[in-house]
Amino acid sequence: MPKLGPRHFSRPLAGTLLSLGALAQTPAAPSTAQPTARLDAAAATQIATLLRDQDGRSVAQRKLDAQLYYAAQAARGQALPGLAEVYATAVAALQRDALGRVKLRVRVDDAIPAALLEQVATLGGAVEHVSPHHRTVIALVPLAAVDALAARAEVRRILPVLPARTRVGSVTSQGYVSHKADRVVASGVDGTGVRVGVLSDSASAARIRALVASGDLGPVTVLPDQAGSGSDEGTAMLEIVHDLAPGAALYFATAFGSEEGFADNIRALRFAYHCDVIVDDVGYFDEPVFQDGIVAQAINDVTADGALYFSAAGNSGDLTSGTSGTWEGDFTPAATSTAIPGYPGYTLHVFNGAGQQYDRVTNADDWIGLHWADPLGRAGADYDLFLLNSAGTRVTCASTNAQRGSGDPLEYCSSYFGFADNSRIVVGTRSGAAPRALHIDTERGRLSIATSGASFGHAAARSAVGVAAVYWDAAGTGLQPFVGGAANPTEAFSSDGPRRIFFAPDGAPITPGNFLFATNGGAALVKPDLAAADGVATATPGFDPFYGTSAAAPHAAAIAALVKSARPDYSNAQILAALRHSALDIRAPGVDRDSGAGIAMAQEAVAYARSH
Repeated sequence: MPKLGPRHFSRPLAGTLLSLGALAQTPAAPSTAQPTARLDAAAATQIATLLRDQDGRSVAQRKLDAQLYYAAQAARGQALPGLAEVYATAVAALQRDALGRVKLRVRVDDAIPAALLEQVATLGGAVEHVSPHHRTVIALVPLAAVDALAARAEVRRILPVLPARTRVGSVTSQGYVSHKADRVVASGVDGTGVRVGVLSDSASAARIRALVASGDLGPVTVLPDQAGSGSDEGTAMLEIVHDLAPGAALYFATAFGSEEGFADNIRALRFAYHCDVIVDDVGYFDEPVFQDGIVAQAINDVTADGALYFSAAGNSGDLTSGTSGTWEGDFTPAATSTAIPGYPGYTLHVFNGAGQQYDRVTNADDWIGLHWADPLGRAGADYDLFLLNSAGTRVTCASTNAQRGSGDPLEYCSSYFGFADNSRIVVGTRSGAAPRALHIDTERGRLSIATSGASFGHAAARSAVGVAAVYWDAAGTGLQPFVGGAANPTEAFSSDGPRRIFFAPDGAPITPGNFLFATNGGAALVKPDLAAADGVATATPGFDPFYGTSAAAPHAAAIAALVKSARPDYSNAQILAALRHSALDIRAPGVDRDSGAGIAMAQEAVAYARSH
């Protein structure tokens, strides 16, 4: 199975639209029979305690993400009685350095003042990254100091930096033959004249030197101080690009550290180093679902300037394979009172027609996120997320940010230690909240009531090409080209689509006043766009074989480089058309939610480009 880490996934053909009716999604029936269930009285009492605590937060405390608030509360010895698991989960969600400092994103309303950076140092912290473009400071700060930072007038929001996850899962990738790249290279088209930029966790100088010496890599330009630290998954991706397009010039920058740093490096690869094709295999847990976020907006910038951008679609499963850890649908209020003591208007969401007020995580991972259709930074609806034990009697995690028209439409539970299988997910809202489309993501978990729509974030952006994974020898015929059809299905872990969005990058509604699935609000994008090989060999230790959409994305990017090398006059739209029209159809006939247009094929794509 693909390893955990920053999210690496494949993307769909950029910006392709399906009719909204054709992409309408409804919750799947539970995979196992469950009794109709309402909220347990003990859990309801705990939720009421958490809501009263939310009501009592100061103006400064409301700037803190809920998990950060709970962790700081615990550090001060002010944890609420009877909710030990909520506080333990919050503490386990934080990234810390060797000194115990918490890694934070400090967002400000305007320009970043020098006094803020100075106070970080005065409080015993350290600034890691300053992004003027995003008005954000990434810093390591003692947990006891977060209230002091939140009290500053220019500070708008303080959030933990959540971990990134890669989409993993003298050597030549089997994809060289599976995608017929060997035939294209033999014809004299090898990527010469094309610059390919790769973003992943890391590509160390020592590993690059070793791979160059063994002939598995050509020269690589690493952006200054951007080699990253980690598993050298980036060198495995670079190997794949070099195998399929050996004439292409290679560049690398880390995507780890923060979303702001990731976005800044995307722009640098294009605007400073002039990369024609860029590919990543990383995702951040808290990337938005229904609107382009920080990373997707950087992709918009570089593609508008002429670059092609590929991304791993993700390894979060798909409904077709029965591996979905996603639920999407509209908020549906419970028909009867939820009996939250002191909150008679508080309403729980029901996940199915039987009135079930929870979904069960049958195979839990380390993340549960709730997104809804409100614009970033201007969320008006205020939803809460609670995780309960398997019996439904105790709250083990709570996410209770007060959006109040200025927050992000996100609540989440995250834990370094992961969550218990069969935990229950509960979603609630206060009286008067407008119904919205919801998206629940469990990363690599599984849900008893599940839908399609696992691809999200920048991997599902309109301007990116999301790539699903297909095992190179799925047909069981050995080292032969892909043949398409039922012989080459996508991997069961590969994230499916489609992706519905409700807002333009600037937050303007696509369908004003309509923010629901049932009424065909927003726009539906075909995601992922394409599929490509995984399970291939590389010479990078730990990545032989290299599984996951992390391996698929660089295959597709390399094929795009071959097309551009054959037709340097081609526009982005023409290159994508060549990839799409020449792809091998797999899964459902035609464009589908699992593989998009199908498997990208180098020989066919170059032939299409030469004849059109």
